[in-house]
Amino acid sequence: MPEQVKILTSRRAYEYGPDALRLTMLSIQAVHLQIQQLFGFQSTVIGTPMATFGEVPVTYPPGVVFNLAAWIHREEYIVPIRFIHFEQNRIVIDAAGPSAAIDGIAERLFHFLSGLRAADGTSVVGEPERILDYSEISARFSYPLDALLPRPVRRLLSKTISIGGDTTSKVIIPTVSVRAFPKDEKVPVIPSTTDPHAFTFALRSGTRPDEFIYYSGAPLDSETHLNYLNELEVVFTRSRQAKTGER
Repeated sequence: MPEQVKILTSRRAYEYGPDALRLTMLSIQAVHLQIQQLFGFQSTVIGTPMATFGEVPVTYPPGVVFNLAAWIHREEYIVPIRFIHFEQNRIVIDAAGPSAAIDGIAERLFHFLSGLRAADGTSVVGEPERILDYSEISARFSYPLDALLPRPVRRLLSKTISIGGDTTSKVIIPTVSVRAFPKDEKVPVIPSTTDPHAFTFALRSGTRPDEFIYYSGAPLDSETHLNYLNELEVVFTRSRQAKTGER
């Protein structure tokens, strides 16, 4: 199993249909001050939130951004809430902890929102049409990152790549970003390390290649993400053992 596992962030988006999220009501001072006090946010801004689960449309009001608060998860430990964003058709909750903490944060938030009504008597927030998860994890693995590449590809790259004419002390560091697309449709966008719908695996910035500390981003809740990384470690361990004849 991977070691030194750190859940860097868990993020969840609640996406709504047209007019199911009354952004104007959520933008008035009386409401966003109550949300700020609900979690103790250090700041709140009326403005366009940064893109997290997709493009943020230009609207008026542009959105509401709440930054930096805290949540006591299961009465055991503090989970920082990095932000809560209100967009035109999306609410995004981001916490520096497990996705399970978002359950409690969302429950408290939606309980408060359920008591709000627009001027026409309808709910300020309806039922979401879709819920999306995303998480980022770093961990120390037991294999070099170039193990993601087939051996012939590693040989070719080692032979071809030249940095300053000296490759003897260099190692190949691949970055993998994978996303599923319909095979009979044109691909609208190439997956990248910033794509919240892609599976990304790369060297953790600020670490050395020989430390085997990697970054993983995935459109999964943190628990499912950890299970995936555990299985990935097993797959590579078995693959290396099969190639070397180890038991």
